[in-house]
Amino acid sequence: MSRKLALKRLTASDLTFFKWHFQHQPAGNQKAFNLDARILTGAMFPELGRRSTLRNPIYLLTLHLFGPGLVQPYTLARKILKQQKNWRLNGEQIDNPEDDPERYNILSPGDFALFEFSGNEKPEVVKINFVAHNVASDAAIHRELTRRYPSGSMWLLQETTIADILAAAAPPAGHPLNGWIESDALEDAALGGATGTAAINRRSGGRGIPPEDFIRSRQAAEQTGVTGENLLNTYLDYELSQGRISEFEWTASINAVAPFDFQVSPTPDETRVIDAKSTSGAFTNPLHLSLGEVQRAVHGPEPYDIYRLYEVTDDTAKMRIARNIGPQLRDILGQLSALPTGVTADGISVLPAFLDFDTDEIALTGSYGDGTDE
Repeated sequence: MSRKLALKRLTASDLTFFKWHFQHQPAGNQKAFNLDARILTGAMFPELGRRSTLRNPIYLLTLHLFGPGLVQPYTLARKILKQQKNWRLNGEQIDNPEDDPERYNILSPGDFALFEFSGNEKPEVVKINFVAHNVASDAAIHRELTRRYPSGSMWLLQETTIADILAAAAPPAGHPLNGWIESDALEDAALGGATGTAAINRRSGGRGIPPEDFIRSRQAAEQTGVTGENLLNTYLDYELSQGRISEFEWTASINAVAPFDFQVSPTPDETRVIDAKSTSGAFTNPLHLSLGEVQRAVHGPEPYDIYRLYEVTDDTAKMRIARNIGPQLRDILGQLSALPTGVTADGISVLPAFLDFDTDEIALTGSYGDGTDE
């Protein structure tokens, strides 16, 4: 579930995608951004490179434009298409917003565009953050990008790289690029966490995030949960095949409102329940437990274990286990039960350090097909 991030140095012909530049600083008739096929189809969307039935394939998408500077995002509908051998972000030329009639005029060759592509087999949404050397709030970021990428035209990026660039450049609060490194905070906010919400508002200068980004973050968090459960199911199935557990059931696959995800019998005479808590980020990200989960953990009757899956990708994860967490939550449940009549807490957020997790780290994979013991 790694993010599809890229950086592009804008050329004069790229800038003709903007109506003002095409009219006042002509550099050909391209009217599009060139996209490096090695990155677009070689790294991000390999399926595009295999779709050869159409001579000139076109993929419609939603385009969210951020910057230059601290301006509000501007949303348009455009398309990615292949012309001869070249992939381009194309469509109707981009005009300046009515409420900001000179926004893109300040861009010049050598400025940067940071891209985030969303979609599985094909791009469906593209976020672009423009960084202009002549805009004060962008200047330090532009210098750092130029230092790191002195030559070339387009590069793949990692979220950690953007974080390093922003740490070095220290842009002002409210700079839209700050939001590009908030994946952990976004995941926490999407799951209802107050800590993540506060962090986003603090980094964004109180401007928050667009609703579309929040919806995508919530969907991504839900997908991470589903992926984590699938990986854990595969792991437990392998443990069963190796005789290390007696039986198990993926309860959440047949009961969506169950207060746990799995039942497992280490031996025929013992039953435990498991709640899988998955994150694409670090082990230390907050855990979210519903009131029903807390009640089941405290009152049993089975021991209630938390399996923390972290750094979850499409087919791998790391895992640590906290066993029988009920006693640690008993006092918390008592406090929640003491709320005034008519007031109910729906759940809690817990830092993993609060629970007694095993120090052993278990590597999960989507397949244990070699039949060997691990």
